[in-house]
Amino acid sequence: MTILSDNQVTIYEEPVVERVRKFIRMESLFHKLFFFKDRDNPVESYVALQSLCEIYEILTRSDIKSELIREIENQNKIFKKIQDIPQADSDKLNSVLEKQKLLLDLLHGTQSNYIDYLSNDVLFKTIQKNYNSQMQPASVDFWLSRDIAWRANIIDLWIEPLLFIKKSIDFILKCIRKSGQFNDKLAEKGFYIDKLDPKKNILLVRITLATDLYYFPQISVGKQRLNIMFMTKDELNNFTKYQENVSFLLTLCSL
Repeated sequence: MTILSDNQVTIYEEPVVERVRKFIRMESLFHKLFFFKDRDNPVESYVALQSLCEIYEILTRSDIKSELIREIENQNKIFKKIQDIPQADSDKLNSVLEKQKLLLDLLHGTQSNYIDYLSNDVLFKTIQKNYNSQMQPASVDFWLSRDIAWRANIIDLWIEPLLFIKKSIDFILKCIRKSGQFNDKLAEKGFYIDKLDPKKNILLVRITLATDLYYFPQISVGKQRLNIMFMTKDELNNFTKYQENVSFLLTLCSL
C-alpha cells in the first residue's frame, strides 16, 4: 500500500492488479531519486543512487516497455469510446488522446536494449552490485566525495535515457487516479465491507483520511469484495483494531 500525504489529508492506495502495483513502486522510486539527487549531502546522494539501482533491477527483471505500451493502448481504446458520448468534454478528451499518441510514439521508437548503457557503465555497475553491502568499495567512496555538481551531473546522465518511462508511468497513474470518484463511507466499529461489481475493471483503491487522525486502513481487495479494517497503535507499539466508527472517503478507480 502506498501513501500520499499533504498537511491536511493522507491518501492510502492499494493496487488491485500487479502491473499497477509495479507502476506505483516505480513512481515512488523515481520520486525519491529526483528528491535526493541534487542534495549536497553525500548520504542523500547515495539514497538517490539506491533508488536508481532498484529501478534498474526492476527494468532488468521485467519488460516494462511492453507493459507500458499495453496499458496506454488499453486506455487509448477506452478514451476513444468516450468520444461517442455527447456529454464528453472534447477538449480534455483530445488532450488525453494526443498525450497517449505522443507517449506511444516515444515508447515504440525506443530500442529494446535501452538499458544497456547502464549495464556497460563500470561505475554504475560497481554501485549497483554493492549498494546493499555494509562496506563500499573505495571507488564508490571516491564518487561520493566529489562535489555535488559533479555527482548530480553523472546521475542526470544516467537518468536521462529513462525519462520516457517516468513520463509514461506518471501519465498512466494520473488517468487511473482521476477515473474514480470520492464517496463518503462509514466503517462501523472500524470495519467496512463492500461488494464489488465484477464487471468493473477496478485497478486501484484509494482511502482519504485527515492527516491528524491516529488510525489507518488495512485493505484487502479481491475481484468481488473489499474489506477495510482500521487499525491503531497501543502504548507498546502493537497494532490493534480501532473500535470506533470511522468516516472516510473511498475512491474505486477503474477504466
